[in-house]
Formats: sequence, C-alpha cells, structure tokens
Amino acid sequence: MTHPTFHGIERPCGPGLPPVRPREQPSLRSHHLRRMEQVLDHVESHLSKDLSLERLSDCAAFSPFHFHRLFLAWSGETAKEFVRRRRLETAAGRLRHCPNEKVTAVSLSCGFASPEAFARAFREHFGMTPSRWRSGGWNDWRTPADEGRTATSGRVELRHFEAKECLYMRERGDYGHSSEILRMRFVPWVDSLGLSDRPMLSIGLDDPAITCAAHCRMDACVELPAGWQDPGLRAMRKSLPAHWAACLRYEGPSSEIGRGWNTLLTEWLPTSPFALAEGHFIQRCEPGSPPPGSPFVRCELCMPVIAQ
Repeated sequence: MTHPTFHGIERPCGPGLPPVRPREQPSLRSHHLRRMEQVLDHVESHLSKDLSLERLSDCAAFSPFHFHRLFLAWSGETAKEFVRRRRLETAAGRLRHCPNEKVTAVSLSCGFASPEAFARAFREHFGMTPSRWRSGGWNDWRTPADEGRTATSGRVELRHFEAKECLYMRERGDYGHSSEILRMRFVPWVDSLGLSDRPMLSIGLDDPAITCAAHCRMDACVELPAGWQDPGLRAMRKSLPAHWAACLRYEGPSSEIGRGWNTLLTEWLPTSPFALAEGHFIQRCEPGSPPPGSPFVRCELCMPVIAQ
C-alpha cells in the first residue's frame, strides 16, 4: 500500500526525536539507479514473498556481495533493514486504516512467518504492541500537523481506472520539498517529450505519519498514450494496474492537501461500505491544470478501495 502526500510534514524517527533530514546519496550511473529503484518497487509489491538478499540481488542483476554494498551506500540501510522496515510500516498503516482486518492476517500479508514474530518486531520498531497501536497508540508515534482538519466541501466519487503505463521520476525526503524539486525537473522533461497533453500524477510511496522524512519517496508520473515508443532515453517506466478508487476533488494550496486526504481516510472511509485496498494513493492532475508540486493545485485525490 502506498500513501498520500501530506506536504510539509517531517517525520521524526521516533517519539521525542528531532526530524531527520534527507541524506546525501552517492550518485549512481543511470542504469544502476534504474535497477535499484526496480528492486524497491519489487519489494513494495511482494511484501509477503521471498525477499532475501539473493532474491533481490537477482532482481537487480548484481552479485549478492556487490548488491549489498551498493544498496547500503545508496540508501543508508541494508536491503534486509529496508525490507523489514517496509513490512512493519505497511502493517502499521493497515492496522490503523483497516479496523476489520485481523492482526494475524495483516502480519501474514506483510511477510511475517508468525503473529508472534510480527508482534515482537512491531514492538521493537514502534515501542508498542500491534493491538495498542490499533487502539490509538499511533497518536503517540506521530500526529500530522493537520490531523483532524478535513476538507469542508466536495463529494467523494467511486471511479474505476483502467491499467496505465507511466514514465516517472523519484525523489526522497520531506514530501513538500520533494514535490517542488520534482515539478522543476519533471515538467520540462515531460514537455520535451511532447507529453504535456497527458494527465500527470503524484504518488507518495510512504506514509509520512509513520515513515521518517528522510526515507519518504515520491514519484512524479505522466500517463503514456497507447503505443508510445521510448525515443532511446530508457526512461524509468511503471505499470499502474486497473483499480477502483474513491476520488475527491481538491483545489487549494499544495501545503494543505493533507486535509483532502484526511477527509478520505478518517471521515469518508470509516462510514463507507468499502475497505482500503492495496495500491497507490494518487494525486491526479488533468492537462491544463497546475502540475503536482505547484503552490496552488487543482486535482483529484484517488484512494484505492475494495468492497467489504
């Protein structure tokens, strides 16, 4: 499950600790960078599967030894630490937003061998049991600055999106900062490819209420027309599967877009006949609208859902 972008929020690494700034990462050759990002995407979509060092190094087409050293230097954590963190953070999000999903089911879907192993790892990472977290303990971990401030207008619509192919760029760090950097880099690049007439998307891959700001990842994407051919750039590309989403129109400052996401997550979802589904939280901007990361945006916030 990927997450909405609450702009301007910096997540400490634990209660009472100072914010963590994005670390300077060593540069990689473009083909190496593409392989590493593909490994991260593979992890996100296979949390319940085998994510051993050997399996991930195969995905990256490196030897396990070389992959381990390269991943650590690039990300600041080992591949094993990254996998464990993403399993726990994903589980924490599901425990908070999917109250009808049993803890055992959450633990197994996130790749833990047993509920006992999950409970032990969860307590080590978050300082509390999964049950305590679900019953409100997450408030002690991190409360976003705009928690509880919901959008005051707008109707939530259920929409079905067909599968799409996208080009994307990725940035790490506080979402407010990342979205501005991506806008300055991504929009001119999209224009140069003749794709400015296509919808642009912003996807937050981590929940800033759970994940340290330094680890938060954001993708700027542009939907590709059918049959589009890469003109030799070997651009980073991803597939978005067909899915249902609860959608809310938002128009206002980017810095307050979290109010719209809070409306979907904390006001609409608990009273709806739907549950949060696996998939991307997407900020979707139609052609002619200010692109994601602009100071003022006019967009659609799309949250993945499934009938209960």
